[in-house]
Amino acid sequence: METEHTPLAPVTPLALRERGGGEGATGPGFSLRAFHQRLTATLFAPVDPSSLVAYRVIFGLLMMAAVARFFAYGWIHEHYLAPKVLFPYAGLEWIRPWPGVGMYIHFALMGLGALGITLGIAYRASALTFLLTFTYAHLIDKTYYLNHYYFISLAGLLLVALPLDMKGRSHVPAWWLWLMRAQVGLVYFFGGVAKLKSDWLIHAQPMKIWLSASTDLPVLGRLFEQPWAPQAFSIAGAVFDLCVVPALLWKRTRWLAYAAVVGFHVITRMLFPIGMFPWLMMAGALLFFPPDWPRRLASWLRREPVKDREPESPTLPSRNSWLGPALAVAFLGVQFLLPLRHLLYPGDVMWTEEGYRFSWNVMLMEKDGMAEFRVNEPATGKRWVVSPSQHLSPYQVKMMATQPDMLLTFAHYLARHFAEQGHPGVEVRVDAFASLNGRPRQRLVDPTVNLATVGPWDSVHGWVLPFREVAPP
Repeated sequence: METEHTPLAPVTPLALRERGGGEGATGPGFSLRAFHQRLTATLFAPVDPSSLVAYRVIFGLLMMAAVARFFAYGWIHEHYLAPKVLFPYAGLEWIRPWPGVGMYIHFALMGLGALGITLGIAYRASALTFLLTFTYAHLIDKTYYLNHYYFISLAGLLLVALPLDMKGRSHVPAWWLWLMRAQVGLVYFFGGVAKLKSDWLIHAQPMKIWLSASTDLPVLGRLFEQPWAPQAFSIAGAVFDLCVVPALLWKRTRWLAYAAVVGFHVITRMLFPIGMFPWLMMAGALLFFPPDWPRRLASWLRREPVKDREPESPTLPSRNSWLGPALAVAFLGVQFLLPLRHLLYPGDVMWTEEGYRFSWNVMLMEKDGMAEFRVNEPATGKRWVVSPSQHLSPYQVKMMATQPDMLLTFAHYLARHFAEQGHPGVEVRVDAFASLNGRPRQRLVDPTVNLATVGPWDSVHGWVLPFREVAPP
């Protein structure tokens, strides 16, 4: 595919050969040496860092807005201070909210980190502060897991490493730009792969549910009422996710692809309360344009000719220079494998949710349910029926009712709670029913299993019932 870089006298195979590449680097057939030279020329070509800097600024501004929303909407208190019960990730139970005003200070530091990213002030310290505070806050409770929170942590980690302090730096190696492009591309690619399911492509679910709930939207509402609309939107969504990155990479389709990015994310923002995700992806798609586009845009706005930067002389990278690209490949490799881990587990991933998080399953299902817990004290024969709403917020109740690992966490909480009330050794069972993509509700958990004895690392297939395949409406 045709891609663009600023013409900066890149490191070419010929230049490398003249610097000691040796004979046999070119010629017919495959040559390992020639491949190595081409790879080196591609990865270490000096490119204009303007687009990376622009992404840094936009990312910082969006994160400042995100932090401000947590203060303005009272989410710091609602998510971290008000709940009596939290749902930590297995192995991360030690990550807890700070007491008192600690979480407000925590988010203030997060905002300062985002401001430093935007302005480039104490850049690495600011980026690291934002990364640590943001990731810590969103690992406290899996109730509020969102794919774009995961993306923000990954992008934040890359921003910590990126050489964007710009002290005496006019160019960066091209592999940094390709790393950021790959990070954005992975979201779209796996988002598209996840949609290659019968529910999405054949039954147009959950698109039917979502569009039928949005018919009151101006202009688009009438379109959503058409019987063919859910199927068309479902297919278009899968095609978009799978094709948008190749289209952004190809010069001839890049502008059309970016227009599709903007249109797609504006519509999804109108339909769903998905926070900053649409704006993050629109900003990420700008990385696929030529790396000097911000300077050219600034020159156009000032009505001045573009001032090309002095090209760097080609240099042969040292052996240590390959450490960065090697770490980048490992970083991307882990992300490539994580979305595939659900293949190791039996059952439908949307039902059991083993391997569902951190896998770019973006807007893939509509799930609702109900759960009632039954506590039994074998020593005395006493029995209690517990409604989760007695201990949880309405949103926690909604999210827990359909997620097996959250049901297990709450069962363990009840066992501890009853022990503190003078009833040690109680058994906890749950009556839980869930509906997946509009299907009739079916029992989610085996009501005969004492969840108090099930560990957080145990397989769910000993107590989560198999999904009975029924065509959705």
